[in-house]
Amino acid sequence: MHLDLSELLDHYKRYILDQKGLSPESFRAYINDISHMVGFIQDIGVSIPDRRMVRSYMLHLHTHYARTSINRKLSAIKGFFDFILKQTDLSTNPFAHVRSLKKPDYLPGFLSPDEIFDLIDATTELRDRAILELLYSSGIRAGELEGLNCSDINMQKGFIRVMGKGSKQRLVPVGKRALEVIQVYLASRGINDPLYCNDPLFLNTRGGRLSSRSLRRIVYKWSLKVATSRSVSPHTIRHSFASHMLDAGADLRSIQEMLGHASLSTTQYYTHLSVDKLMDVYDKAHPKAKEG
Repeated sequence: MHLDLSELLDHYKRYILDQKGLSPESFRAYINDISHMVGFIQDIGVSIPDRRMVRSYMLHLHTHYARTSINRKLSAIKGFFDFILKQTDLSTNPFAHVRSLKKPDYLPGFLSPDEIFDLIDATTELRDRAILELLYSSGIRAGELEGLNCSDINMQKGFIRVMGKGSKQRLVPVGKRALEVIQVYLASRGINDPLYCNDPLFLNTRGGRLSSRSLRRIVYKWSLKVATSRSVSPHTIRHSFASHMLDAGADLRSIQEMLGHASLSTTQYYTHLSVDKLMDVYDKAHPKAKEG
């Protein structure tokens, strides 16, 4: 039996675009993960991986990727072969027996409020400052920011309409400072009332929609200006937003809604973060903390 995995992948692209409701970033990640596996198989010269080859591929992943990345790739690959099972005479999913790896226990990285303010204040380009203000004011994901159109922002009521994971739409509050900077940026493009404009909210240098990849470069570029002691990404700003909201007294359900988390357990990471922070403060400040 021979399978044309490249052709099947083309069919699968159309299928997940129609059925899965993925964000542009998630779609690209799915296809890149599957394409990587297909290329690995084709380099060996076969079309259907057997158990030995699956082990070789998983060993390759273990050598080059973190556990979270391996689990994401494995999920995408299993979904691809489940699709193939329905389209061909293939009898079993060759990756079905491979278990996901246990996720490491870690807390999301974040910046302090002062570090966030320094980062934003160091940003001298109008578009980039509007981006950073919006990321920190709303806590939205990079892929969600990429998908925003001008009409998704309501200047009068102070919120944005975001298309999240699984094509779930939500309304997210945005602070006055962020709205003011965005308004100045849009005015520089000749847009005075974004509510009636369907152009992308943020443009790249060629006038097209700004991609998530470009967004990461922008955040990293300005983080170098303030010499933060850690790697800064849009996700770092999202984590900082959640941590600062929790520290200021926001309840978990509200944070969950703003972040677009499907499960409250995901949002609860930030309670661990806050407790660790409190313990650190306690250990440094209490005169009897280090006794015994």
